[in-house]
Amino acid sequence: MPKSRARRKPPPPRQRPPRQPLVKQPAPGFRGKVERSSAPLLLWLSARPRFVIPVLSAVLLIGGLASPPAIGVPLLALLVLLVGWLSYLSWPVVEGFQRVVRLGTIGLVLAAIVGKLTA
Repeated sequence: MPKSRARRKPPPPRQRPPRQPLVKQPAPGFRGKVERSSAPLLLWLSARPRFVIPVLSAVLLIGGLASPPAIGVPLLALLVLLVGWLSYLSWPVVEGFQRVVRLGTIGLVLAAIVGKLTA
């Protein structure tokens, strides 16, 4: 007679705890003004699914590269503003290679803008 195995219940799905916004005192000066004015939009974005910013970035990039210059340049400029804004806000907590990637991304999109304008 074959041995019967007791069926085990599958483990419950792992759920991520809800993201809690990091609350800290804003920096003084210009950085503090940017952080305070950005807080409502950042809180709104943090309540959205994580894929919103990458999808928005991809739409702006593909739309900017595939469109004629009259439409593409403003879309790419919006992408530079988005990446620049998020990079500025995250700059104190990122290090080394992450900073290079952020600056490189901005540089490549600026190069695409110049390419659109000269084509």
